[in-house]
Amino acid sequence: MRKLCFFVIITLVLSGCVQKKIIDDINIISVQGYDTHEDEDTVRGTFVIPVYEGDKSISNTSFSAVASQSKAVKRKVEQKSSDPMVSGSVEVVLFGKELAEKGVFDIVDTLERDPSIGANLIMAVVDGTAKEMLEQNLGNRGTGTYLYNLIYNNVRRRELPRSNLHLFLFSYFSKGKDPFLPYINLEEDKVNIKGVAIFKDEKVVSYVDDEEMFFFKALMENFKNGSYTFKVEGEYVTIFSLTLKRKYEIEHAMKDPVVHIEVVLDGHIREFSGKVMDPKTIAKIEEKFSELIDEKTEKLLREFQEKAVDPIGIGLLAKTQTKSFDEKAWNEAYKRATFHVNSRVIISETGVVE
Repeated sequence: MRKLCFFVIITLVLSGCVQKKIIDDINIISVQGYDTHEDEDTVRGTFVIPVYEGDKSISNTSFSAVASQSKAVKRKVEQKSSDPMVSGSVEVVLFGKELAEKGVFDIVDTLERDPSIGANLIMAVVDGTAKEMLEQNLGNRGTGTYLYNLIYNNVRRRELPRSNLHLFLFSYFSKGKDPFLPYINLEEDKVNIKGVAIFKDEKVVSYVDDEEMFFFKALMENFKNGSYTFKVEGEYVTIFSLTLKRKYEIEHAMKDPVVHIEVVLDGHIREFSGKVMDPKTIAKIEEKFSELIDEKTEKLLREFQEKAVDPIGIGLLAKTQTKSFDEKAWNEAYKRATFHVNSRVIISETGVVE
């Protein structure tokens, strides 16, 4: 009986220590954006709060402030808010292009240290300013949900490689791999996936445009779905339901690296502008697509090499295959690396065009 009374008392005491927050009495941040400011020592932050209307629709209210550190931006913003602002539901964080090219680690470090923010937080670089994008009323379920679903859908079903706070930090702190983030822009009242922003340490130094995203993802990860359209002997063909697998091997990692990449792609033909779809035509399509993959991926790898960035993680592969890996020695060896991509394309279905 004494044990039961003790348990009840402890339960009541502990429950009284929990800080309760009534949802109607707080402002829940769904998106945060950061930009440079006129004063080089300050940063502008823009926070978006979803507002739930009586007709069940959602609008957005944005708050903006300037401070010397990203940690201080939220405090400045709260000075304009009638209710406390909480970060537990932040879905997306945006960086303006100018800020991203200047460096974002101070902000990313703040996000990492905030226990209310999850590691799956999506981040992206904006062609322009984050403030301009976040002042728009995007989507019918709130700007945060709209941006999250846009990026997630393009990762899951299109050609955008996976990225989030956890993966960014892993690449940032890894020896032999550089981070990347989605690169987006505003087109009237919609947001467009423009490509991928490549980082060297904390700064964006290069961009992969949307025409090259498929080949970038082919180097980055095994995936399903997606599609690609190209020309074969003057006719357009679209291949979809792509299943891609790739394998890396590296020789002479710390001297004159030779990187071999094998890509196997299985897909279906959705559209073909020609009149005849026979085995000979299918063979030509497979051959042409294979040549494109080899050419485009090798070109991307050489461009990364020239800019001394490695978002693919070739250096990470070298590290796993080298007992006494030396980062400085690898950086010099990477400049001399040669790349050989060998792809094989299999058309398993031709659908209604047959």
